[in-house]
Amino acid sequence: EEWLHNTQGVWSRNETLYIATDEKDKVGFFEPFRNAGHKLFFLDDFRELAGLDKMDPNHMGMLDVVVASRGRAFAGTFRSTFSGYINRLRGYYGMSMNDSYFGQMKEKNMMHEWHNVNFDTYAREWPDAWIGIDGDVLPSE
Repeated sequence: EEWLHNTQGVWSRNETLYIATDEKDKVGFFEPFRNAGHKLFFLDDFRELAGLDKMDPNHMGMLDVVVASRGRAFAGTFRSTFSGYINRLRGYYGMSMNDSYFGQMKEKNMMHEWHNVNFDTYAREWPDAWIGIDGDVLPSE
């Protein structure tokens, strides 16, 4: 319920959500999202269609990252390298960081602000990593 509360305003009403997670209890843990009218999908829902049983299980996390990075909006866990890499890919794709959030209230909109990279660099991906990488322009706000 905390994640649902903290991400209010991120999701459209009854929006279909793709959940990239290693949570084992996908029914109970995400029930508040279903009760709020969201239709949820997980990588396992595409196991047969995508032939996931034929793939190396060590690649499943990478597939989750690619799928999650292409969503209209993204909400991840602050200090998670998994969430950080999803944000980096969103940056590479040219997606606005104004559609990237964290599920913790204090940090919810942190990706919407430009921060000095000397702050907490191991835990997050920063726009410096994708802005201006193909040119001679230094990144700035």
